[in-house]
Amino acid sequence: MSREHAPATILCVEDEEYILEELGEELSSRGYAVLTASNSDEAEAILSRNRPDIVLCDVMLPGRSGFELLGDLRASGKLAETTAFIFLTALSDREPHLTGLRAGAHDYLTKPVDLDLLHLKIENTLAFAHRLRDGMVPAGEPLDVHLSRREEQVLSLLGQGERTGAIASRLEISEHTVSHYIKELYRKLGINNRADAARMAISLGLAGRPGLRS
Repeated sequence: MSREHAPATILCVEDEEYILEELGEELSSRGYAVLTASNSDEAEAILSRNRPDIVLCDVMLPGRSGFELLGDLRASGKLAETTAFIFLTALSDREPHLTGLRAGAHDYLTKPVDLDLLHLKIENTLAFAHRLRDGMVPAGEPLDVHLSRREEQVLSLLGQGERTGAIASRLEISEHTVSHYIKELYRKLGINNRADAARMAISLGLAGRPGLRS
């Protein structure tokens, strides 16, 4: 059986026992193989022995926070490049969201978790990972795709976590035009959401690029 047809493995890191049990039961019922940890140390130990497809991690953990855990995993190389990291947290402000993305997270969900949204994000994340493994989106290598200067500017700002209205203001164009550029970027890059766009911006060296004047 090819890897893309094998059940995905998901590591859930959550210190609230009832939430951890609920997540485990919900994901297991969808056919995923589930690993669980109640703190950062347990999660790091599991990741030293296993390579899950996705890590779902709370931010406010005892000891090291989820942000600190992700930073340590990236620095130590214990998190595989093919493992997606998604934060689950009650912190709904914009700044923690940006902090998570800057730390290298692939996505961010606020609590209480909308299970339908969670499953959609998992499905999209796995589909993207499958394209990486199939060579449709080379990991860590420049894509053979031509982007206009304006598309690069929009992708750069997406990589910084900016929303449509903020991008329109920065580039002095309409939100409708920004939405058009975003749709074109999704089509050209074979991606489905802003988290994928942020990863692409980083991969292409566009995230945080200065000089966004048209």
